[in-house]
Amino acid sequence: MHNSKHRILPAVIAASMIMTMLCSCTIDLPDSKVTTGLPEITPTVSTTAESTTETTLETIETIAETTETSATSETYETAVESSGIDTDYVRVVAGVDPEMMNVDYWIDEDDNIILMNKEEIKAFNYENRAVNRASDGETVFPYLDEFGETLDGDILRVFLNENADSIPSYPPRFYVDGYRTNYAYWQNLIDLSNIEGVEDVIEVKFGYSVKRMTLRLFPTEDQVYDGPDDRYFDGMLYAECMPYMPCVVLHESIDGEYLYVVFDSYGAWVRKDAIALCENREDWVARQNPDQWLVVTAREIRLGNDPHSEATTNLVLPMGTQMELVPADDAPEIINQRTTYGNYVVKVPTRGDDGYIDDEYVLIPVSDDVHVGYLPYTPANIVRQAFKLLGDRYGWGGDLQANDCTGITREIYRCFGILLPRVGQSSCTGVYKADMSEMDEDEKLEVISKLTPGSLIALPGHMMIYLGTNDGIPYVISAVGTFVEPEPGSTEKIHPETVIITSLYVRNSSLRTWLDASVVAMTVKPEK
Repeated sequence: MHNSKHRILPAVIAASMIMTMLCSCTIDLPDSKVTTGLPEITPTVSTTAESTTETTLETIETIAETTETSATSETYETAVESSGIDTDYVRVVAGVDPEMMNVDYWIDEDDNIILMNKEEIKAFNYENRAVNRASDGETVFPYLDEFGETLDGDILRVFLNENADSIPSYPPRFYVDGYRTNYAYWQNLIDLSNIEGVEDVIEVKFGYSVKRMTLRLFPTEDQVYDGPDDRYFDGMLYAECMPYMPCVVLHESIDGEYLYVVFDSYGAWVRKDAIALCENREDWVARQNPDQWLVVTAREIRLGNDPHSEATTNLVLPMGTQMELVPADDAPEIINQRTTYGNYVVKVPTRGDDGYIDDEYVLIPVSDDVHVGYLPYTPANIVRQAFKLLGDRYGWGGDLQANDCTGITREIYRCFGILLPRVGQSSCTGVYKADMSEMDEDEKLEVISKLTPGSLIALPGHMMIYLGTNDGIPYVISAVGTFVEPEPGSTEKIHPETVIITSLYVRNSSLRTWLDASVVAMTVKPEK
């Protein structure tokens, strides 16, 4: 059980007033400008330097004595015990105590153990490469690292035709910009996909994403919803496109505005301006293996407004973003008319006018929440990263510049160099894993209580990060769209659309507790 740690840092605030006659700094101003908002004080002038000094020393001594007395009185509040947030202003889910909002509540000293070293993480990533498989169960894209210079066009046709077959049988059920869709609308999207234009032998292009966007089922930015007022679950959205991730480009929409791309875990359409192409495959591979990464460990950072670089100005980099770090001795001393003092220098791909990569140097302030290299992979660090997302907006499939339950686990674990698949995370191999699908509640509680903080717990349709067990109740943090609170008799569906802390006794829409519905508990570490 992980108990709260209360740390009070006592401080004594002592105030001492230095007499005006001791100040050696003066500023001469024109008489008409000598005005202050302070009351006028007429100093007492001594007749000799000796008496002035003596009086001054006595005054200072008296002030010191007075200050010491004041510091021990109740005049000043010298320390504030805090749970991490002011719960007078923040609501928590039923069953969650306010002190649980403090990350240190969940972390013990033994949670600083290294779960996997660099070589073990590399092996895990290789073993758990995601398979992009069509619904027929047979047609698959190669693993991302195994794409060659060409691809059989029939493979891509299967995926594109699968999208075409998925259009609704009753289009008016769905809405775009508050208006019902019709058959002509969906047929136009199929036409834009340019299925007839797929070559029998596709010349594969290799590239990198250069901004954060969403990948789409069809080549459009239209957002399709179940109702005219829904704004959270865009049916056209497939997955997120994070900055500076490798991908392959297989096809182009008929209007030339979109590319069909394949990332590590998914393939879909994205705007052409989000992808920059490499000159060849060798360059693409080399860019995946720099000597050092700079990793974003904040919820997100924003690149500054740079009048010399439209491509990077105000670009949002979410947690887990990796950038090639340039050693200070090798970096330019001046970048875009700024010296590089006090900044990390990173080299990032941007899209040139010809569609190919145009590398730019970017300054990242050392005060930003970033890390040189990957974070040490420990339970404590996983939980700390998860808490940086606490209260963040829920973003279905990476929408709204946020993320959903599996999306945030990808972001968090990328800080350690671990690449979890976008879906099917509970199917990862080479980890400590317990199949709980046939267990009763007591058996599940026994398994879960032995997990290290930061482990994953999965139920159908939801992925959670385990925090700890308190008084026999397991707690998790996750990006939540809908749930029913654990209070007896409660049946109301709550829509937090937020990253929150809950117990496993909250319920799904079928009023089944998450504990009862949980099927897998796993810690991403080598099997023993």
